[in-house]
Amino acid sequence: MRRLVVSIGEEYGLLRVIRELEAIGRRRVLCLCGCGNEVEVRLDHLRGGQKSCGGCGLEYRGERRTLKSLAAERGIKESTLRARLKVMGLGEALERGRVR
Repeated sequence: MRRLVVSIGEEYGLLRVIRELEAIGRRRVLCLCGCGNEVEVRLDHLRGGQKSCGGCGLEYRGERRTLKSLAAERGIKESTLRARLKVMGLGEALERGRVR
């Protein structure tokens, strides 16, 4: 099987490869996310579609916010917002506001 080549500076979504880490088991790379976080990512996850560190949130109206802060602003639980996002877009999920 051919070994996958990873180039420093290569970008996958918001993640930019900084360097490959010592391999113990699966190959891992150190990446810098667009939000500034450094994160270790398995190479197969990166190639499979992982696009961010997971902690930088979503972009809404031109700024990047976490689900926790968006939910708190609207007065709903984070779990409620996550459930809504499975069936509708972010804008609609936030417009519904607090459940009475």
